[in-house]
Amino acid sequence: MMQEITAMLKATPPFDCLTDSECALVAAQVRPARFEADALLVEAGKPADVLHIVTDGWAVAGNVRMPALFDVASLLFSLPVLAPYRAGPEGMHSLCLARPHLFTIARECPEFIVALLDLGSLQSCA
Repeated sequence: MMQEITAMLKATPPFDCLTDSECALVAAQVRPARFEADALLVEAGKPADVLHIVTDGWAVAGNVRMPALFDVASLLFSLPVLAPYRAGPEGMHSLCLARPHLFTIARECPEFIVALLDLGSLQSCA
């Protein structure tokens, strides 16, 4: 299972910029989760508390389909989301990474933050 999670992370930007050993450390901290269709992921007006790395399905905020990683800016800077985030109509599988672990990655792997910027994941903070 750990090798599968590591492989999923290595296939997902910005985790693909991490070394194999860094990615294995992250893989040890993520928790696979399955959400039924329309399950509430983040309440409107609240900041995200978990980074979702979507592996199957998708999430929506209002009527907007979210990217595979969401909402990084909310998570890093405790920004409230404007619309509720919900699992898509067919549900969603994700690898969940708690806020403290994301902060550790950001501190220890500056190339990870650069990759987030390149992806536009932090554009709402600019």
